[in-house]
Amino acid sequence: MEFLENIKHRIGQWVFQRELRANKRYKEICNIDDAKSVGILYEATTEAQIKKIKPFVDYFFSLKKDVKALGYVNSKQLSYCHTPKLQYDFFYQKDLNWYYKPQNYIIENFVKKEYDILINLCDSNCIPIKYLVASSLAHFKIGQHEDGYEIYDLMLSMREEQGIEDFMIQIKHYINLINK
Repeated sequence: MEFLENIKHRIGQWVFQRELRANKRYKEICNIDDAKSVGILYEATTEAQIKKIKPFVDYFFSLKKDVKALGYVNSKQLSYCHTPKLQYDFFYQKDLNWYYKPQNYIIENFVKKEYDILINLCDSNCIPIKYLVASSLAHFKIGQHEDGYEIYDLMLSMREEQGIEDFMIQIKHYINLINK
């Protein structure tokens, strides 16, 4: 079974690299004052993960930004906490093809929207989120530093002991510093 997963992973990596080269987007550095829209990608398998990013989403919403948070649920079914709301949508394993590429109308709408800022709160282990970042038409992409991936316009390094809360604080700090 592990052999089959490795094959799926390699094919997924190949398709990912191909889509990354084919993505023609308009790149533009954007600070928080100039941004009109913000897209946020995160892992939303548990209710605790959703609660952790809620203040981050509320921060952008309080600044009158058009915010959309799309969470990946690493499960075969959604639970009560995965009900779509105004700024929150979710996708799960059923929405992935056989090599982990996400596919449904919610994902297609998210990827096609030209967000001023796209923030990925996941690391490189979350392959479905990585696909979305690579295929997004967002102008300014922010994520964790990863060797070998040129999918972000701003990469922030994180130590292993730092959590997602520290990462969100760093992101707020740096997007407020840009162009000041």
